[in-house]
Amino acid sequence: MESFSRTLEKHTGSYFAQRRRKRVALALALLASAILLAVAGIRLGRSGAFEKLSSNRPVPKGEILSAWTAKDWDRARSSCLTSLAARPLDSFYLSFLGLASFYKGMDLPEGEDRAALVDEAVVSLRKALASGGSMPRAQVEYVLGKAYFIKGDSYYDESVKYLELSIASGYIAADSREYLALAYSGIGDKERAVKSFESALDKSRAELLLIAAAKAYSDDGQGVKAEALLLEALANGKDELAKENARFALGDIYRSRGDLAKAQAQYEQILSKDAASAEAHFRLGLVYQTMGDPIKARAEWRKAVSIDPMHAAARQKLSEKL
Repeated sequence: MESFSRTLEKHTGSYFAQRRRKRVALALALLASAILLAVAGIRLGRSGAFEKLSSNRPVPKGEILSAWTAKDWDRARSSCLTSLAARPLDSFYLSFLGLASFYKGMDLPEGEDRAALVDEAVVSLRKALASGGSMPRAQVEYVLGKAYFIKGDSYYDESVKYLELSIASGYIAADSREYLALAYSGIGDKERAVKSFESALDKSRAELLLIAAAKAYSDDGQGVKAEALLLEALANGKDELAKENARFALGDIYRSRGDLAKAQAQYEQILSKDAASAEAHFRLGLVYQTMGDPIKARAEWRKAVSIDPMHAAARQKLSEKL
């Protein structure tokens, strides 16, 4: 007959063994349930069922396209942001968030708000391209190229990269070649800048484009072509500031050639419209210096400094002995 202590030990061990078996069984059951829920979640995610239950439901893409067509950038942006809360890697929503942010930024004057929207556009469009999927890829590359150009000269190489990609993808907007030409000029690629300007000038003879192209020709040593474009801008242009820039550029070309009378005429034309142009007085002084008339030269530089006390080049000239 078993002793009481052995009987108690036997039954106690059996009890705890049963408890352990129950805990293991419960754990296995919970694990199985978790696996089933995970599988079901994946299926629901694929089928879009979770979207119907989520408080952050994606906005139908047709609504975003409607806002885009209406140029309602705020509605397009807010709809994309709502949708990305549910689908953070959806290339459609990322691309249209970037596009709407860029164009909203372009409607604003230069400043922090505009810069923030351009930065948002760059981040969203880069994510869209990285994620792949359904999106207007060539247009995304085009806008990304423009956004990098707007960000400044430190990003001109990226601007060239994406503008060239968009053109290679078959998308050429009215200003694609213009931005590409300006970006090439910015990174010092004179040959490609000239070629891009030539392509742009085939479609537009806008005065600012003519002046920018003339600068590229001048930088490339093609002064005759630069002169022709600047004269065309003066003959057909209507914007006085653009004409002033054209006259400065022409004056510099003539001065570099030694055609001092023509250079003088251009700077004097500027002063006839704006007597307070410190830069025109300064450059006219350079003409007089080259002509061998230091008295007139210094008189022009003094006028430049009286108009703009911070005109460093004029102050430097006044400190020199002629």
